[in-house]
Amino acid sequence: IIRPLATGGRRSMMAFALSPEVALPGPQGPAPLVRARGGSAPASAAVAPPRTRSAVAALAAASAACSAGRRWSRRSKRVGIKDAAQPMPSMIDSLQADAEDNWGERFDWKKCWYPMAVVQDLDHSRPTKLELLGHELVAWKDKEGEWRVFEDRCPHRNVPLSEGRIEKDGTLMCSYHGWRFNPDGKISALPQAKEEDLERLLANPRACASVRPTQVKQGVLWVWGECSTDAALESALAEPILPEELGDPSLEGRVTVSTWSHRDIPYGWEVAMENVTDPGHVDVSHHNIVSNRYEDPCPMEIDITRKPTNRGGFKFLINKLWPDALKEKKGIKGLVTTMDFRPPHAMHIKSAFPDGSSLTLVINFVPTKPGWTRLVGSTVLVKGANGEKPPGFSDQVFLHFQQSILQKETAKTGKTWKESYWIPTEADKGTVTLRRWLDKNGGIQWNPAAPDDLSALPDKSLLFDTYKTHTCECMTCKKALKGTTAVQKALKYSAVTLAAAGLSTASLPMLAGSAALGAGYGAASKLRSLFYEVPFSHQDNN
Repeated sequence: IIRPLATGGRRSMMAFALSPEVALPGPQGPAPLVRARGGSAPASAAVAPPRTRSAVAALAAASAACSAGRRWSRRSKRVGIKDAAQPMPSMIDSLQADAEDNWGERFDWKKCWYPMAVVQDLDHSRPTKLELLGHELVAWKDKEGEWRVFEDRCPHRNVPLSEGRIEKDGTLMCSYHGWRFNPDGKISALPQAKEEDLERLLANPRACASVRPTQVKQGVLWVWGECSTDAALESALAEPILPEELGDPSLEGRVTVSTWSHRDIPYGWEVAMENVTDPGHVDVSHHNIVSNRYEDPCPMEIDITRKPTNRGGFKFLINKLWPDALKEKKGIKGLVTTMDFRPPHAMHIKSAFPDGSSLTLVINFVPTKPGWTRLVGSTVLVKGANGEKPPGFSDQVFLHFQQSILQKETAKTGKTWKESYWIPTEADKGTVTLRRWLDKNGGIQWNPAAPDDLSALPDKSLLFDTYKTHTCECMTCKKALKGTTAVQKALKYSAVTLAAAGLSTASLPMLAGSAALGAGYGAASKLRSLFYEVPFSHQDNN
């Protein structure tokens, strides 16, 4: 699950951070992440500092991995290998009863809006490269202040227009031969053409750039999934997927939307979306963030409240089977948590409280290219009828390597996800429903030319590279990084100067001032490093 970061100011480096997931079960059974009943937690867990639970903690539910680990620990003591090897019932099997339900017409990935970038974080002075469904695109702002998106290809020699320039006359110029394109994609300048040929060449449709419909809503740039001849009409008849609270007149004055943010993450849409349909991992994987891996995991019930359809997605309600006394102690008695998948990119995770307040995580996973996804997200907070806020207001390693392992397993054995996964508990009902939806629709409609090598990255640290996946493309963060670097240099110079003066005069206040400046320099250095990397290790998260 994605967690909001405390900003301490106008906005943080990223409005969201992804925390790494738990390790995959080994060949000898699920990893014993939770103590067996009657055992004890590691000493580090026993002395863990107290912390305030946030509303996001309500999203936590039973961990399938932990349940399997406990069961494995108990069974292994009383059954033989032959008995343990007998097939067990699977949640996949239990959901096959409705396999012939009417799912409706197949979903078309190309005929819908996608949230691609936060407008205030884009560079308004130059083109920005984007990717969607394996297609390379270029976004740029014209003279009238409108955002335009073209296919990232000059019709002349197929070089990327994202390497071009936005000219003063409001055109996008290709930097290779100087061809210029108007906001509607029509060519306006062809320097190599003779004057007598120019009018004829400019009128040729082959000289035009391929244009995608665009719009800006909630400060986000939305791009249509294709640039066909019917794209303009079809896009005008469709609406972007936004949280239902934003259009509810009864909530006027009670709704607050946090700053939107976007970041590219190094694993595919299937695994990213699977992660947020899986409430069972939260208690373990997000230890010390919203949960305690040794105390919080428990069974749960998942009720599908909107049956899955190809175009409508599905919605389910989570009931964590904690005793009422424990729910009251945690401040979540009466809480209702729902997960609403609206294809192709939206997952809205809502925690609603009895007083009418709620907190919704708005998660959009955009399939950019095979093995990569863009996260565009925000948080919607609704105050209760009495004006009160909801009470108590790092998945990368696991997700990337899970995807790589699943691909290799399929290539080696021919097994599908149904055969490769073992899903014995109800906690995974949402994950199974998502996979079935994906199967029903034939998978993502990638550009056939897009590469599909999903080999795992050799160095795990690359998964936490925040510079390449966010900072380098975010104008807000680039400005903040520049400012932090300047402050760091100033503190370093001042500390050295003051220390030198203190040594010559033996002034205690000067030496103290030098030490303070040195500490400030260290803090600035640490802050600056976060623009480049935010590392995380489950083994060290005690």
